[in-house]
Amino acid sequence: MLYPSGTSKGHTMADFPTTAAQLTAAHLNTYLIESGHLQDAQVTDVAHQLIGTGKMGDNARLTLTYAGDAQAAPSTLIAKFPADDEHARAMAGAQGAYYNEVMFYRELAPRTNMRTPTIFGSELSEDRTEFLLLMEDMSPAEPGSQFIGESREHTELALAQAAKLAATFYGEDFSDCDHVLTPASDDGGAFGASLMEQSWPGFVDRFGHGMSAEMIAFGERNVHNHSHFVTRFTGPKTLAHGDFRTENILFDGNQSATTVDWQTPGASSVLTDAAYFLGGSVETEDRRAWEKDLIEGYRAELDRQGVSLSFQDCWDQYREFAQHGILLTVLGASFSSADERGDRMFMTMIQRHLQHCLDVDAAEFLPA
Repeated sequence: MLYPSGTSKGHTMADFPTTAAQLTAAHLNTYLIESGHLQDAQVTDVAHQLIGTGKMGDNARLTLTYAGDAQAAPSTLIAKFPADDEHARAMAGAQGAYYNEVMFYRELAPRTNMRTPTIFGSELSEDRTEFLLLMEDMSPAEPGSQFIGESREHTELALAQAAKLAATFYGEDFSDCDHVLTPASDDGGAFGASLMEQSWPGFVDRFGHGMSAEMIAFGERNVHNHSHFVTRFTGPKTLAHGDFRTENILFDGNQSATTVDWQTPGASSVLTDAAYFLGGSVETEDRRAWEKDLIEGYRAELDRQGVSLSFQDCWDQYREFAQHGILLTVLGASFSSADERGDRMFMTMIQRHLQHCLDVDAAEFLPA
């Protein structure tokens, strides 16, 4: 049942657990034995508790009971499943989000020194609409909240991790990698542009009351020039997480940061994840006060990881790819069912991202 890193076997149907209730001690014995984490013991019982606030997938913490010597085996695991929300699940499957995440952990995570959870088992249905991930439980590390602007300490931890990822894959060609999004490679961004044009009016209906006229005007300009945005930058690209925000990062106090939720990895600018985090996960006033120092720190970390860019190169890409937050927020809201928490989150994010674009004059990179 376990297909380790480097393989891509699927199933004609989901013949593996797709909810926490379906995951038994027998399943866990198989996964832990085949991944080399269980030898002189066996799982005799498993309890689960649903956790997290993800829109595109559901998570559960598993507490395992063993018989025998299980000192080297995990006492808890995190299991990730398809979203219970039918609309979100259908969209995630159709867009390849589940496939992308499973394949990231199988193929790409082993290549980077960015901190990600150890994977104990992964499954993927042949039609890519069902999946299972069994991951290292990083507790007591906890995700941040989009509603609370991140601290300077957490922001520095996150950007250091983003720099490690960006440096690992800098200059790599992902055109033949079907689990890495390359939005402009096949159609010049036409499909994404169509989605944005279709989604924007309804998005404004839902969230326009919280946006200034200047924000809405810039949003419209970005939407109408989506193809330009995803094709204009022709410099070296790298692997970007794509949704690198505080709720997708597990912080262990001020000591470490572990990045999760790899459903939207894409080929993009080396500054995409940094711009997205600063634009959406930091309060606007803090971001304004910190951003130049933090981008210089990010540039220095890239240099330590073997990628040398000038501050001006980094700053210009940071300004241009501030627009990435508009894309993720508009489509994220459109692809998930409305609920009170989700709407509050998307409102907070679009306000921050649009103000970010206005503050750094991202319009310079769009047609007049």
